[in-house]
Amino acid sequence: KTSIVYLLLCMLLSCYLADAFVVSSPSRMGGLTTTNHKNTYSLSVGPVSNDRNDITIMASTAVGFIGLGIMGEGMAARLLSEGIAGTSEEKPLIVWNRTGSKCQALKDKFPDKIIHVKNSAKEVVEACGVTYSILSTPEASKEVFEAKDGVLAGVSEGTSIVDCATLAESDMERMNESVVSKGGRFLEAPVSGSKGPAATGTLIFLCAGSKNVFDEIEDNGLNVMGKASHFFSNE
Repeated sequence: KTSIVYLLLCMLLSCYLADAFVVSSPSRMGGLTTTNHKNTYSLSVGPVSNDRNDITIMASTAVGFIGLGIMGEGMAARLLSEGIAGTSEEKPLIVWNRTGSKCQALKDKFPDKIIHVKNSAKEVVEACGVTYSILSTPEASKEVFEAKDGVLAGVSEGTSIVDCATLAESDMERMNESVVSKGGRFLEAPVSGSKGPAATGTLIFLCAGSKNVFDEIEDNGLNVMGKASHFFSNE
């Protein structure tokens, strides 16, 4: 009788353990769920799209800004003053400029904000989920984008690049293809305006490329730098 009771207890225990932990198959949302009848624990890497230029993963919440010239200085300042970036160590503004003194000037202007200065554009992109870039000329944009320690060198899966310079269509297409080929996302977002509107957040953004990136930053970045943002087309 004792052996039968022991056998029954073992069988019941095996059934309980088998039923206690259930692991579901990862879904299109990139989730993994473990259930023990009382609590559910979820591990997620975010929604995943079939469009390689629109892949979304849990990227860094840091915001990057490359180019603190006539336009970039005011745009970066708006991201800080309106609380989009620089609010904590989890969401700092990470910057780089060819003339390093501009980065220090921005830090001095906002002593209460979390601003990190990097040694290259590559380091900014590597550290951030979304990086804005605005260089003064097409030549400067090309140089900073393609340099060994430039923008493209820092792109990896899930990286988002928002280029706000006014460039030729062929340049934007080349940049988009280069970023997407490395698993990143690219938004062309040239601005209409000058130094005054950049400082007061009244620029106009004319965008194309990744619609997902546009949707993510339209009310969480573009809205504090501009008075209007328009999306025209994918890639």
